[in-house]
Amino acid sequence: MKKLRLILSIIILVFSIYFLVWGFSPNPRETRIQTISPAEMQLPTPSSLHPDLQAGI
Repeated sequence: MKKLRLILSIIILVFSIYFLVWGFSPNPRETRIQTISPAEMQLPTPSSLHPDLQAGI
């Protein structure tokens, strides 16, 4: 039983060290360039954000 616990603890230790190294490794950097037309940069009008409640009556 003691040998089994030792093996299990070594396996958990190896996984913990692996995840520690993986967590501190830097992420690959990538840059994306997306063009946005000026028409897409306009804010919606306040009246378009609320549904027309009088239309159903």
